Amino acid sequence: MSSSVRYPSASLKPHKEESLASGHLWIFSGALQQQPHWIDTGGLVDVKSSTGQFVARGYYNPHTDIAIRILTRNVEEDIDNAFLQRRISSAMALRLAFDVAQTNAYRLIHAEGDGLPGLIVDRYADVLVAQIHTAGMERLRPLLVEVLMQETRACGLLLRNDSQARRREGLQVEEPLVVAGDVPTQVSIRENGIQFLVDPWQGQKTGFFLDQRDKRAALRKYVSGKRVLNCFSYTGGFSVYAALVSQDTHVTSVDVSASAIETAQRIFTLNGLDPKLHSFLTADVFEYLEAAHQSGALFNVVILDPPAFAKTQSARTQALKAYRRLNSLAMQVLQPGGILLSCSCSGVVGLDDVLGVLAQSAQRLSRSIQLLELYTHALDHPINIAMPETGYLKAVFCRVGG
Repeated sequence: MSSSVRYPSASLKPHKEESLASGHLWIFSGALQQQPHWIDTGGLVDVKSSTGQFVARGYYNPHTDIAIRILTRNVEEDIDNAFLQRRISSAMALRLAFDVAQTNAYRLIHAEGDGLPGLIVDRYADVLVAQIHTAGMERLRPLLVEVLMQETRACGLLLRNDSQARRREGLQVEEPLVVAGDVPTQVSIRENGIQFLVDPWQGQKTGFFLDQRDKRAALRKYVSGKRVLNCFSYTGGFSVYAALVSQDTHVTSVDVSASAIETAQRIFTLNGLDPKLHSFLTADVFEYLEAAHQSGALFNVVILDPPAFAKTQSARTQALKAYRRLNSLAMQVLQPGGILLSCSCSGVVGLDDVLGVLAQSAQRLSRSIQLLELYTHALDHPINIAMPETGYLKAVFCRVGG
């Protein structure tokens, strides 16, 4: 039996189907022997081997290096409402691991990791915020909206199609748009029992960095009674976790965004913390660290959670230089024996790169360094094991000696 719908086809060069057999979801343009004809960008295609055998079904973009992104390897599976229901239902089942009484904000759909390449959906309490990054997913937009609302019973769905990555797919960068229900300008969420405020309309990414949840929780064991510096603090995720551990813990939060710092102070108050007992600074982190070092300021714990310094392979070398400078500056304001949490969300910078940066920074300053804990993605950010290149987050806890 085969699909009830006939799709255009594209054939592969010999042996190019092998990576798909392992579970990889991308076909690069150079692997195509025959491209599909008479098909719009983002249209669905059947991928066939060089001998004409069905291999997979996905969507096609002739204008990008990744020519086809795979949706299914089942010849009988049409790409329709029922398909989307199965994928979204499967994703929701994984997230049942969260106790919503403690945590009601998480990533619901993580693109390739949940078998829906090009789609990100984050859930904030009863609100969904989605990002569509590819032309193929854009063509499925009406079905996606319908199925997401039906399966999740959310109160509203906001599309944040404002990422510049859409331009690579030939898509327009759009203003945020409510496509179902209502979405307020501020949503109150719970994470591990801690309250946060999220701006789904204008906040970074979809409004909050959900991928650091487990690292924020892990930080707590290091900060009791300590002087903590949170760099690139955004709305104070790590800061709140640290401050709640002990009234003797003092947290300094530094971010270039004045509005993010203001929200961080409000979140402190929301959780019963007095912002006046802590420090909140609007500043460039590099400039702040240099000034802090010059003044002799020292901290027991330093958190580095910068934005991606490299989004393309061509930017990797400069990004590594920036990471080395940043980590060296952080170590200079870190008390001997202090804890450094160093993170990178640059996909082209691997864990080995991050560890190398830490080792080089410590060596340059004649400091010893002990690796304590390594983290990548939490359970709501699953990675397709056949696609390690889609992993992006690295977080390293270490102790830096004198």
